[in-house]
Amino acid sequence: MGIRSRLEREFDYDIVDEFLDHFDVMTEVMEPAIISLEKEDVREDKINELFRIFHNIKSATSFLKLERVHLLAELAEETMERVREEPSLVSEELIDWLLLVSDQFRSWYSEISSDGELEDIDPKILLVPKLG
Repeated sequence: MGIRSRLEREFDYDIVDEFLDHFDVMTEVMEPAIISLEKEDVREDKINELFRIFHNIKSATSFLKLERVHLLAELAEETMERVREEPSLVSEELIDWLLLVSDQFRSWYSEISSDGELEDIDPKILLVPKLG
């Protein structure tokens, strides 16, 4: 019995199913949005989009008590909040870090949906790029 089974025991099945549907969509659109940060003409829109994605993941995973996922979403949201204040902070290092974050969320989505256990966070993610 894995994480999905635990969630379905603690919460209504529809809530878990809806979360997984939304988590799937958010993790799918995350990588293209991150890559688009390289384009200055859409940068501000993509910064805001990523901020909202991380905020939504943070809120949902807090409710579902998925602490590991919640903490990464909170870190990513705080990072994007800083970038929202100063879009010039977008760098290759930040984009690479965000891609690691995206890969981690995608991996966790797969583990939850297949009723596995959440793997540990990739240690490289803990090396948050310095902003400014």
